[in-house]
Amino acid sequence: MLKKLQQKWNVGGKQFFLILCVFAITGTTTAWLTKVITTWMGFTAATFWLWKLLLRLGMLVIGYQIILLTVAFLFGQFAFFWEFEKRMLRWMGIKVEDGGYREEGRQRSAISGQLSAISSQRSAMSDGRSETRNQRSTNQRSAISDQQSAVSDETSNLKPVRRGGSQISNLKSVHLALFASGAGSNAQKIINYFRDHPAIKVTLIVSNKPQAGVLQIAQRENIASLIIERENFFRGDGYTGELKALDIHWIILAGFLWKVPLSLIQAFPGKIINIHPALLPKYGGKGMYGHFVHEAVIAAGEKESGITIHYVDEQFDHGQHILQATCPVEPGDTPDILAKKVQVLEHKHYPEIIEKLISAHDTQSLQSS
Repeated sequence: MLKKLQQKWNVGGKQFFLILCVFAITGTTTAWLTKVITTWMGFTAATFWLWKLLLRLGMLVIGYQIILLTVAFLFGQFAFFWEFEKRMLRWMGIKVEDGGYREEGRQRSAISGQLSAISSQRSAMSDGRSETRNQRSTNQRSAISDQQSAVSDETSNLKPVRRGGSQISNLKSVHLALFASGAGSNAQKIINYFRDHPAIKVTLIVSNKPQAGVLQIAQRENIASLIIERENFFRGDGYTGELKALDIHWIILAGFLWKVPLSLIQAFPGKIINIHPALLPKYGGKGMYGHFVHEAVIAAGEKESGITIHYVDEQFDHGQHILQATCPVEPGDTPDILAKKVQVLEHKHYPEIIEKLISAHDTQSLQSS
C-alpha cells in the first residue's frame, strides 16, 4: 500500500518518509492543541455539544491546515503540501490556478506575453483542432513512423559530430524544449553540452511539477520555463501553441513522468525523444521510473542494466529504439549503486545522441530540398 502511494505521489524514498512524518506530527499536534484549547475554554462533559463540535471543526478546517503547512516548511516539504492544499481548495469549490510561467529578465517577459496571447485563443480554436485532429490521426501516425525510420537509418550511418565541422556548420538554429519532472540532472548535462553550440540551443524548460528542481536550473541558467497543467496537457492541445510560438523544434524528455499526448506527437513528428533507465522493453511502462526500475532489475537477478534512448509514441516507453548502452549489475549492488552506474551512461550518451539526431535530420532536409 505504501509503495503504491509513493508511486502515486511521484516521490523518492527519502521525501516519502518526510511526507509521512509531516502527516504524523501534524495529526498529533492538532489533537494535542485541540485538547489544550478545550481545557482553556473550560469545556466539560456538560458543555453544550454544538460548541465542542464547532471547536473541532474549526481546528480541522483551519488549525490543521496551518499546522500542516508550518510543519511541512520545517521539513522542507512546503511545495508538496501546498499542492495538496490547492487540491483541497478545488474540492471545496475554490478556484486555484494550477500552473504558471517563471520569467527572468526582458526575454522571459516577452515570452510570457506570447504565451498569454496564445492561451486566450485556446478555447476558440479547440473545437476546430479536435475535428481536424481526428480526421488526420491515422495518416499522421503512419507519417510519424516513416519519418522516425528514415531518421534512424540516417543516424546509424552518421559519424560522430564535430562542432564547427562541415557536418554541423550548415544547420539552421535549432531550439530544444526539455521536459522534466524532477531534479533535472540530465537536463543540466544537456544544457552544459549545448551551452556554446553554434546551432543548437536549449530555449525552454517544461515541467508538470511547480516544485521540481529543474525549474531552479532554468532560473539559474536564465532559460524560460513553463509549468504545465494536467487538464490542458491531456485534454487540450498539449501546449502545442505555446511551443510553436516559442519556435521549438525538438522536444527532449529528461525524466518527464507524464505520458505525451497524441496531439503533441502529431505536432512534432519524429522530434520527441526520451531516455529510460533500463534496457527496454524490460522494466518499462507506467510507474517504472527512477529507483522503481533499479529495484525491479536487482530483484529479478539481472546481470546487466543500462539505458534506452527512443522515439516517443502514444504508449509509455514504447517508441522505436535509437540507442541502448549497458552496465553490469554486480552482486551486492543496491538500487542506489545501480542508479549511479546508469546515470553515468545517461550523461555520456544522451546529449551526443540528441546532437547526432538533429544533425542527421537537418542534413537529410537539406539534401531533399
